[in-house]
Amino acid sequence: MKHLYNNIKTAALAACVGLLAAGCADFLEIEPRDIVTEDNFWNEKADIDQMVAGCYASMQSEDFINRCIVWGELRSDNIFPGNNVQNDNYDLYQSLRENLLSTNQFTNWSSFYAVINKCNTIIRMAPVVSQKDPSYRESDVRATIAEMTALRSLCYFYLIRAFEDVPFYRESVQQEDEVQYLAPSSFKYILAEIIKDLEAVKNDAISRYPVTSQDAIGQRYNSNCNRITRYGIDAMLCDMYLWTGEWDKCIAAAEEIMAQKAADYKEFYSTQTSSSTLSETPREMTPAPYGRVAYLYQNPRQNQSQAFNAIFGTGNSFESIFELSFNWNSNATSYIKSSTLASYYGTGNTNRDLGATNAGAGWLTVRPDIVSDVKAKTFSYFQHQYDLRFYNSIAPESNDYGSGYIRKLVATDFRTSTEGATSEVPLTGSFTLDREFNRNWIFYRLTDVMLMEAEALLQKATDETSQENTELMHRAFDLIYLVNLRSLSDESRKLATNAPALATRGLMITFLQKERNRELMFEGKRWFDLVRYAMRDGKTDIIRANVPSSKTTGGSASGNTGFPSLAHLFWPYNKEEMKVNTNLVQKAIYKNEASEGIEMNK
Repeated sequence: MKHLYNNIKTAALAACVGLLAAGCADFLEIEPRDIVTEDNFWNEKADIDQMVAGCYASMQSEDFINRCIVWGELRSDNIFPGNNVQNDNYDLYQSLRENLLSTNQFTNWSSFYAVINKCNTIIRMAPVVSQKDPSYRESDVRATIAEMTALRSLCYFYLIRAFEDVPFYRESVQQEDEVQYLAPSSFKYILAEIIKDLEAVKNDAISRYPVTSQDAIGQRYNSNCNRITRYGIDAMLCDMYLWTGEWDKCIAAAEEIMAQKAADYKEFYSTQTSSSTLSETPREMTPAPYGRVAYLYQNPRQNQSQAFNAIFGTGNSFESIFELSFNWNSNATSYIKSSTLASYYGTGNTNRDLGATNAGAGWLTVRPDIVSDVKAKTFSYFQHQYDLRFYNSIAPESNDYGSGYIRKLVATDFRTSTEGATSEVPLTGSFTLDREFNRNWIFYRLTDVMLMEAEALLQKATDETSQENTELMHRAFDLIYLVNLRSLSDESRKLATNAPALATRGLMITFLQKERNRELMFEGKRWFDLVRYAMRDGKTDIIRANVPSSKTTGGSASGNTGFPSLAHLFWPYNKEEMKVNTNLVQKAIYKNEASEGIEMNK
């Protein structure tokens, strides 16, 4: 893995910028890797803290974030080619057409292995530093190891969902002669191992970092969501258990998160009243039909933008569990910018040197059918025209709703209006794009976890008529109901408990899958969801039914024209990586050579 090593050999002491405003200047004083040794660096807790910050800073890199989008969303039914992608980003365009080549830049996984190696290094050195610095207590060491184990596990979780089988190691690489050229370990083995790792350290993780004056509790949440906590680990486990079929464990992890959010609400927000002047305040949701309560941002008629603006505008919201915070602006260029989101989804900044495209579409855009769905009243994607998630995710390009732009994750502000409204489109939305690149990337948030728990409950249930199955169905329904309810601009459209569309377990599973897509659209979840459903079914029918053939029409001879097997859901190994690591053998479906000598997918 020398090619991979060349990308991670500086990982142990990478520059740390912009993660924590209070210590930013200290991070810039770290010596370059080639002159730093264990003797002159790993001496005190502050050294560990800087290294931990460096892991998060590496995850904020453009290479890392764009793979979160490309691996998790790009191949789904949501995304189509956007503005000039064919000319500006050839590999992205080929990926959109399912023309997956081993030379494609997105087969390069080095940014993820760089983070993995940093985590391994910190895990190895934390006990050493504790022997030198008495202020770095044993409980602190365990918390650090838990945090780094979580970030390492998250990276591996992305890698196996993208490539299926990948090299797996837990030892840090410090010198070139320590590099091992590993054969890939299997998807199932790695998933089982990272679950075991997370279960072992969860109780050592910090539950909540100290609240500071900068956290503005009562107006927005706090910076706890910018670092892994015990509940971030719970969210990761909740997700992973859905892939292993451990339904009870998934439900238990989700319930821990729900209980903590209830406690946070009562501590920080329960004194707020409905007449509060604060614009971003979560509320106790009205109990669902079977008694479930949740604490979420609501969208009251007088402020139907509240949830969007809190979660995606201000960021670091009450509902957040783990997100990377970006803080770049044109007057503070040393801070980190989210240029990937600007380039991929669009931005208000027209300066390409700053990573922008234009105020319309980025290189990626929303599938046209999703835009026309509401006005045409086909409702293949959104349940009806009163779903606010349509209006705050997408800006139609014109009044005919024939195409549109992605605005979730790039807009700083969203406002609804009835101006120009019709019976087909009862609302219109307006977005603020402020020319800065500081939109956060969200890995896990509360409604995502609620829907994961609902999925586990429905999978645990069977089609037999029994009290246990009825109770499981009711619990799942309540969670779906609460997520759905806060997204309605017309409460009369709320789900009915006896709705024919939700009368059976099978129909509820289908509705839940659509609800996850509506709620989490463009957030790097949809393709992974489809892959999970397909792997559970043991066939690709659900992907073939959702991803349109028109998306790959016109591709080259290597184009994947129908996902004929589960193997086609995963990326090929990088050609240069295989040259170095001879234990990395290309997958069979990518071994056919084209005339130009490039491995192709047939």
